[in-house]
Amino acid sequence: MEEMVLMPAFYKNMTRTVKLGNLKIGSKYPVRIKGMLKTPYSDIRGLIAEAKHLEKEGAEALRVAVREERDAKIAKTLKEEIGVPLVADIHFHYKVALAAIENGFDGIRLNPLNISKTTEIREVVRQAKACKIPIRVGVNSGGFKKNFSSPEALARQMVSSCGRYIRILEKESFFDIMVSLKGSDAATTIIANELFSKEFNYPLHLGITATGSYLAGVVKSSIGLGGLLSKGIGNIIRVSLTAPSFLEIRVAKYILQALNLRKYGPEIVSCPTCSRCEVKLIDIVDRFNKELIDSGLTAPIRIALMGCVVNGPGEARQADIGAAFGKKKAVIFKKDKILRNSDENNIIKDLLQEVRKTWM
Repeated sequence: MEEMVLMPAFYKNMTRTVKLGNLKIGSKYPVRIKGMLKTPYSDIRGLIAEAKHLEKEGAEALRVAVREERDAKIAKTLKEEIGVPLVADIHFHYKVALAAIENGFDGIRLNPLNISKTTEIREVVRQAKACKIPIRVGVNSGGFKKNFSSPEALARQMVSSCGRYIRILEKESFFDIMVSLKGSDAATTIIANELFSKEFNYPLHLGITATGSYLAGVVKSSIGLGGLLSKGIGNIIRVSLTAPSFLEIRVAKYILQALNLRKYGPEIVSCPTCSRCEVKLIDIVDRFNKELIDSGLTAPIRIALMGCVVNGPGEARQADIGAAFGKKKAVIFKKDKILRNSDENNIIKDLLQEVRKTWM
């Protein structure tokens, strides 16, 4: 049975549905998560291990950079090991795209800024159409070799470039199209995708490109992707970080869960701590989270761990289960019911015990 979700009221941007392998992407389906393989082809074992890791983390599709025609053979190797669809990321050489299709990739990405000859585009489109695979038209802000006066000016140029490309595909009666418009900043990315969604109804692949260091990348991605998703724009996301690829999947899941677009397991609500907090809450939350992960709990429940009596009891009651501290003591709540008392030394054990009673 196809996985479909009742999208939140704000999710009103209806798009076409595009099939990527066995994965359907479009507005009536969940917002999907794509990962990217970063291991070099020279390390086949490492590449396979990374692909398996990303699939286990929750990636529903994987992007593979295919630089040369011979690299396209990697699709067959990976498909023997994993079950998620593979997308070949193609630049500069259209024959590499043809090789990727021939070797069994489930989708390809073409860059309008470096594969631009109409005859070459048409040849790729005809082959994709024959093999019934989609094309992502992907424009990155870094592909333009000029400066722009504002994020809006750059965003408009990105949309214009995509629009011209799409018209070539449509003239070939090809409509299995996805689009990505990625800036290295949130503002450009948001504007470009908003403009595109007003003019076209193709599914949007969201991402911020070249985000910088890990923490900066998480912030940019959360603002850019979250801002668009909260407006109902976006159908598949890929978080780009200068960090190990599995962290990109985890951040993507956190973004979707924060917006109630997907549920991936338990969510911890905890306060930032202040001078009222009399316990080592940061340490408690870190240790509890590790124990929770190790427990294998997958139920999408909300667990509160609050450091003082100001917001603690309210947050704990509003969660599925939670604990609030006062001095060194803690009270464990389940909705409006007080389950038991605990303390700083025993809260992790006691709270996990109560979680297991109901959800494991």
